[in-house]
Amino acid sequence: MITKFYSIFQQYSLSIIIILVIYALAINEQIGKLCAGVAILLFGMLFLSEGFKKFSGGFLERILASSTKTSIRSILFGTIATTIMQSSTLVSVISISFVSASLITLTQGIGVIFGANLGNTAGSWLIAGASSINISSLALPLIVGGLLFNFQSKPIHKGIGKILAGLGFFFLGIFYIKAGFENLKDVIDLSQYQFEGYKGIIAFILIGALITAIIQSSHATLAIIISAFLEQQIGYEQALGAVLGTSVGGVVTALIASLSTNIEGKKLAIANCMFNFITVLLTTILFPYLLILNNTIADLIGLSADSILRLAVFHTLFNAFGVIALFIFIPSIANILNKLLTQNTTETTPLFVNDTLLPYQDTAIIALENEVKHLYDNAFVIISHTIGFSRQDIRSNKKLETLINNKEWFYKEFYVNELYNTQIKTLFNVIMDFSTKLQALVSNKQHTERITALQIASRKIAEATKNIGLLQQNMKKHSTGKNKALQKEYDNMRLDLGELLRTIENIKITPQENLMDIKVELKKQKKFFKKQDKNAFHIVEKLIHEHSIQTTDGTSLLNDLSFIHSVTKELISATNHIHGLSDTKSIDDINQ
Repeated sequence: MITKFYSIFQQYSLSIIIILVIYALAINEQIGKLCAGVAILLFGMLFLSEGFKKFSGGFLERILASSTKTSIRSILFGTIATTIMQSSTLVSVISISFVSASLITLTQGIGVIFGANLGNTAGSWLIAGASSINISSLALPLIVGGLLFNFQSKPIHKGIGKILAGLGFFFLGIFYIKAGFENLKDVIDLSQYQFEGYKGIIAFILIGALITAIIQSSHATLAIIISAFLEQQIGYEQALGAVLGTSVGGVVTALIASLSTNIEGKKLAIANCMFNFITVLLTTILFPYLLILNNTIADLIGLSADSILRLAVFHTLFNAFGVIALFIFIPSIANILNKLLTQNTTETTPLFVNDTLLPYQDTAIIALENEVKHLYDNAFVIISHTIGFSRQDIRSNKKLETLINNKEWFYKEFYVNELYNTQIKTLFNVIMDFSTKLQALVSNKQHTERITALQIASRKIAEATKNIGLLQQNMKKHSTGKNKALQKEYDNMRLDLGELLRTIENIKITPQENLMDIKVELKKQKKFFKKQDKNAFHIVEKLIHEHSIQTTDGTSLLNDLSFIHSVTKELISATNHIHGLSDTKSIDDINQ
């Protein structure tokens, strides 16, 4: 419900802002300028975000994957990336996507989030600096230049164009916010609502948090705060309190966005809340001391007593204080979240894919691959138990011939058809939905082929699991029955399929350079099962001729040998496609 409301709000937020601007302009010109400035600044932030998405082309994701090996490196990456892109939201979303897809650990993701909060303070320096000079003359050339670049066909040119236009709208928004506040005191004097001491600090923390939560941009809130302070609408300490509030309100967007991710994404969003709330709480408690430290630093770098850059110093100071104070607790925060938040659902739930990954194609494809492997793991459990083995049996080094007489799984309640519907079909539908959406977004031939291969693998896994369900009743009946000839044939089926499952499991720990040896082994097994299928009629005919089995049993055995061949063929095909050992076929093969 909350996610749906958030989606609707995002869809209509620009329309709402436009209506408010029109209404404000009709009521009062200065309030209208202020609202227009906020709208234009938000529009600039949107352009900047879209521009960097086009410009990165997966580069940011690759750097993230390789630059977060330690907590310090994770923080540095988050700081630098956010400083350059001026979008802590974009960095946070990518981090949540990587954690959700298990490409980086929760600990690494927390480090990036810490760094993103620190890097976000660069925006306050930019806004404060832009507010102290006349930047409207710079805004228009950037917008025009950006739009001209955007008319080019190459994605990199469009990305540059959006970044330039975004900066232009960003500066223009600050100009209008500042212009709105210049004469706002003629309409309302905010100074009369100021409180003294901690009461005033807490009041303005709440005001800053509320404004940020409503307009979903800490940069826009900072522009409002700086402009209000510049026009002496609020005092120095109240402005610092409002700056603190932007960190509290800034978690709302990330929290709501995380609702559409898996449990790992939610953990990272909560870690972001913990950082911001704890940092603001500690800063509020120690406010008098940090105020002295802030003024000392400002004096040392030569800022005058009424300089608005003192607000930027404070914004950087308390975020740096939070990073330093909480840095050593990053592993502990991750451990606490892992213990408190667990995947309290069935394995049907997708563990890796969600629609928030779609804009990041490289990441999305890796997540899709992991989800297909998750689908196989579900199928592996079902197939193993159907043929009377546990997962441990298949994955062990024990010879399956010595385990074949253990029939305990045949005496347990186990319904393959029900498990197919709950653990295979549902997850398969999610995979196909996600991969279809992703395929519509990619243009790279290699990416398209990889998505197609994973779609084929998913379909083969589903078919194999469905076919094994057709075997369950006879497998259980004859493997535990009194007819020794039938028992031997069904035990041979169990043994052959068990060996194939073991080979596939071994692929997971096989180095990339040795995968071609596995491909050869799979090819041998495929030929073996094909030969067994061809010989099935002669085997059954011989058993009937020897009076070892009845004709009706022979018909069932013949069908079951065919089912075994189908299951193995589908599993081998799926394995080849998952691990890139097979030539990608047409998408039409998925439906064959």
